[in-house]
Amino acid sequence: MLQYPTQSLATLPANHDIRHLVRQIMLHADEARDRERTPLLMSQKIVQLLYKTTSPLGREVYVAILVQLCRNFENVASEAITWLLYAEDEVAIHLFCKCTYLFTLSFSANSTYQ
Repeated sequence: MLQYPTQSLATLPANHDIRHLVRQIMLHADEARDRERTPLLMSQKIVQLLYKTTSPLGREVYVAILVQLCRNFENVASEAITWLLYAEDEVAIHLFCKCTYLFTLSFSANSTYQ
């Protein structure tokens, strides 16, 4: 993601490779044999990557994936919320704010179209 000059997920076109990869990740999580454990393991890896990335686009993409996993898998949401609530470092607090914002946006978008 460091090679992309774009700084925001919102500015990427709908057919961009990164958006395709996010959809593929969600598809793999949804079709996994172990639908309880696989998405949870994926979310844990996403959180690790969130801590490691220095790219604003990378953080935004990882947060978007985490939000989608939380939305689609209750056990992932439960663990992510627990982690965000009890984490005391600055990164977790920043991610909590960003996830809350994205949840709000996705809720608003869904209620607009219903």
